[in-house]
Amino acid sequence: MMPFPSALRFVFLAGAVFAPLAAGSPVRAGDSPLAADHAAVEACLALVQKNVQARGLHEPDELTEKTGPEGRLDAAREAAPREAESCIGVAATACIQAEGNESTAVMVDCYGREANAWDARLNAAYKKALASGDGADVAEGLRKTQRAWIAFRDAACAQPGIVFKGTMAAPMGAYCRMDTTARQALWLER
Repeated sequence: MMPFPSALRFVFLAGAVFAPLAAGSPVRAGDSPLAADHAAVEACLALVQKNVQARGLHEPDELTEKTGPEGRLDAAREAAPREAESCIGVAATACIQAEGNESTAVMVDCYGREANAWDARLNAAYKKALASGDGADVAEGLRKTQRAWIAFRDAACAQPGIVFKGTMAAPMGAYCRMDTTARQALWLER
């Protein structure tokens, strides 16, 4: 089963925390995807980095947070501005929430557009990692990892269309592709 509900929480957090980034220039379905979507993702990640630097050294959150579901959710809300994963959905959410964007087809388009922005980051990070000169065995290992990841992403994101029938299957698949691509891009960038 796809982790859609927990991932949706990050979209909500990103929308709540980073909505001002997109407020000045709404991203709508059909707009030039790369420029606006790349800018939204880049601005969000820059804000995350600024928040991380502003916080400085601290105790691990798991040692200081309150226990139980409420404590964990409070800790997640507090940590969201410092986690790059909170930027997943920043452009798609703005696109979906723009006036007139009310269909599932628009949702698929918006998620696809942001997936393309993350895919560009992923490809740049992959090329940089290959060019780092850590040896042929490291490069071959990275190639194998990426091939396996692509197969995983394609299989995992096909599940909504197989498991669910109806209007939300396509948006769930598109969201999965965006989320999975973004997480892989962030992993490679680190």
